[in-house]
Amino acid sequence: MQPDEVSSKAAQARLAQSAWRAVPIKERVRLVRRLWQRLDARKEEIFRIVNEETGKPPAEIEMMEWDSLQLILRYWLDSASHILKDRNAPRPWFLWNKKTYVHYEPRGVIGVITPWNMPLLIPLGDSLAAILAGNAVLLKPSEWTSRSALWLEDAIESSAILPKGLFSAAIGDGAVGAQVAQEADQILFTGSVNGGRLVAEAAAKALKPAILELGGKHPMIVLEDAPLERAAEAAVWGAFANCGQLCVGVERAYVETKIYDRFVEAVQKEMGKIRQGIDEPDVDIGRLIFPPQLQVVQSHLADAKAKGARVIGGEMIDEACLVMRPALILDATSGMKAMSEETFGPVLPIMRVQNAEQAVRLANKSHLGLSASVWTKDIRRGRLIGSSLQAGLIGINDVMSHYAMASLPFGGVKQSGLGFRHSEEGLRQFCVTQSVVLHRWPLKIGELWWFPYTPLKTRLVSFLTRL
Repeated sequence: MQPDEVSSKAAQARLAQSAWRAVPIKERVRLVRRLWQRLDARKEEIFRIVNEETGKPPAEIEMMEWDSLQLILRYWLDSASHILKDRNAPRPWFLWNKKTYVHYEPRGVIGVITPWNMPLLIPLGDSLAAILAGNAVLLKPSEWTSRSALWLEDAIESSAILPKGLFSAAIGDGAVGAQVAQEADQILFTGSVNGGRLVAEAAAKALKPAILELGGKHPMIVLEDAPLERAAEAAVWGAFANCGQLCVGVERAYVETKIYDRFVEAVQKEMGKIRQGIDEPDVDIGRLIFPPQLQVVQSHLADAKAKGARVIGGEMIDEACLVMRPALILDATSGMKAMSEETFGPVLPIMRVQNAEQAVRLANKSHLGLSASVWTKDIRRGRLIGSSLQAGLIGINDVMSHYAMASLPFGGVKQSGLGFRHSEEGLRQFCVTQSVVLHRWPLKIGELWWFPYTPLKTRLVSFLTRL
């Protein structure tokens, strides 16, 4: 897409938003609900496109992306009117003739820049939230999933439910993304740490808000009293769902020595049940989406082997189609790339630890802090350990559930990003917060503390503030 096309879409979005912002929130909710019904009726169309672009299994597209969208949108539709209504604020007692409240005004055009791993869940979930808040959306999808974004643009526009141009897609490379960031009033970026750093720099120069959801290196801490069967199943799904291409996916496991061998055995048993393939309806794992990611995965496996680990799996099934077997890295050590750098592929390194304290210390050494989990039958201890982990999303005997629970803030710490999506504040982030003081009466008389100052006024004001 050429620069003038991006500018034209941004101008159309701004025009559409000028009318949309005046629509009452309850009416916005009604219209977005109608739009979702239209999209849901056509979901098989977009499922086919996503499958062709990404190689995801059909069941994974429906459950992980569309059904999660259903849950997220249900929360927004049920809660948006309450979340975005004016909020009364307390005031000093002697200002009882004034009304104080917080009001939320839409920001304008939101630039939503999204990755290739979730071409439905991330773009549509973020965009509909921004639209409910009264904004327009200019979506810049990954070049690897542009057909999915174009389908969304066409499906939303052809529904004729929202103003024309309120949602549009700008297709292209990083230069298009940079222009979207420049045109927008606010940026919501999901992607790599390096990409997020560039967006943050551009936003800082323009003094515009940016929400960044970046990489993750999920540490799974498995204690000796863990529910072993559930933990093993969770490790396999958490590491290999979406072919390991999930920012919240399990990227490393720290397992207490006493149960290490039993845990590995249980994980291998679960891995033996995995069905893999592409262009087949009944499979669990598809392929990698982004060709350069295969090089990252292979380099991490080679590094682990060179440093003494046992690698099980990881063979290429079809290199041209980016299909590889899931891999276990056993007897992993903290010096291996797979334990410190984001792999973003179907690889699970498992490391022995002496105790929970060592596991927490190693988990927190990462420069990333998006999600983490603790596995133990002692819930109280699990919560205590969870609170000591440097991550924004904590699971106790649970993994990767946060995103679908939109009442929870979703975001990380350290280099995993800034700000968060979802929850009440996640919706309000798409608005300018206005603090309003309304003087009701008397309208003919000035305030006691206005000019001219006198000793009597000063004493009286001081007296009132102390009561």
